[in-house]
Amino acid sequence: MKHPAVLSGYIIYAYFFITTMGFYRDIKESHFKNFNIFERFDALIWMWLLALALVKIIQYRGRLSEQEKKQLEHKKQLELKEAQLSTAHQMIRTLQHQINNPLTIILLYIQRAVREAQSSPALLEHLTRVKEGAERISTTLREFSTAQGIETVESPVGSMAKPLQPHDQSRTVDETGSA
Repeated sequence: MKHPAVLSGYIIYAYFFITTMGFYRDIKESHFKNFNIFERFDALIWMWLLALALVKIIQYRGRLSEQEKKQLEHKKQLELKEAQLSTAHQMIRTLQHQINNPLTIILLYIQRAVREAQSSPALLEHLTRVKEGAERISTTLREFSTAQGIETVESPVGSMAKPLQPHDQSRTVDETGSA
């Protein structure tokens, strides 16, 4: 019901009207006794209390319904975040597999080139930087694939994703931002 107080008021005032009509009829017919007024209107107090209880019960049920809706919405949001995180993990694992194969070939050729470039310090330095970059790519992919969550961090170039490791589990998915 949208307005339980209005319904209660109709019931109470209908009872009050019927009781008042009977009271006036008794006065007109001279059947009025002392304390007859209390006999006529004693149920009115109980009707008011019943109406108050009805309003409170309906309000309580409405609050419970709102709480259930909020819990369902929270559960849906949590399931959506979990699905997004699962999809991100699957995508990262696929990328890791697709990137690691060519990366392994690059690292093997860099090791071979390093052995052959022992006489050229400048070339050796460039190859070392390429090797470090390739190892960094491999490490980053490994961290993302084993991460328990992802958080957004600010960097000089803008927002970036950072994996949360198992020891960072005190953070929740809500803190991570969008995946």
